[in-house]
Amino acid sequence: MGRTVRAVVAVALMLLIVVILSKRLPAPAANGQARRCEIPAEPPRPLHLDRFADRGHLRAEAATAESWAIAYADVSPLRQQGAGPYADVRDQCMAMLFVRISQSHAIDVGTVREYAQQRDIIFDVVVLFVFAFAYVIIAYQLVGAVTHRFSSDERLALIAAVIIVSVMMVFFGMLVGDSWSIGAEVLRVGNGHLSYRTERLPWRQYRPAIIATALGVFWLVAAVRVKTERVQAAERRGRVRH
Repeated sequence: MGRTVRAVVAVALMLLIVVILSKRLPAPAANGQARRCEIPAEPPRPLHLDRFADRGHLRAEAATAESWAIAYADVSPLRQQGAGPYADVRDQCMAMLFVRISQSHAIDVGTVREYAQQRDIIFDVVVLFVFAFAYVIIAYQLVGAVTHRFSSDERLALIAAVIIVSVMMVFFGMLVGDSWSIGAEVLRVGNGHLSYRTERLPWRQYRPAIIATALGVFWLVAAVRVKTERVQAAERRGRVRH
């Protein structure tokens, strides 16, 4: 079992690395003085948004424009004048880049702005899947540790302990998951300042649903682990009698 779990963990991490690398956007210049209100140039061509590949291309290019506009505003002298001037620089740069993308691909600028706000579903699913996989493994181990502390006739105490541990697990899981999703997004966009984009992450948008799901998953894992422990204990008693 240990080897199987380690193998699956390795595969899950490799999948995450491959997806991050394949979905990674061009990063803005690390040197603030080298940042300009521009994005990498590419040959003009019309995009057909009925095609999956073209939709993905527009989503990535629009997200790059947004990321580079934020990075450009981060080093603007106007940032020192407050949030208002900073937002103006950011929004002006972003608007200019969106217009360039719309002209390059013969697409309405409003559509470009709309695509900049869309999430990459494949990336989000993989990030959440890898975290969920780690969560299940840890929950399984925690329930095993709790189960071993109670005898078979201490059922109510075991249930109470599992409920308490589940609440603690979900609480810390939400904190870790938030950092996990932010870290993955930073790697994807290549910019450590996500700004308002943090609130677009599924972890922020669907927090109540994630909390409820995490609790449900923990209790399901607990039920499976307790039942497994009981079956194994019964088998051991049967072998001892024989």
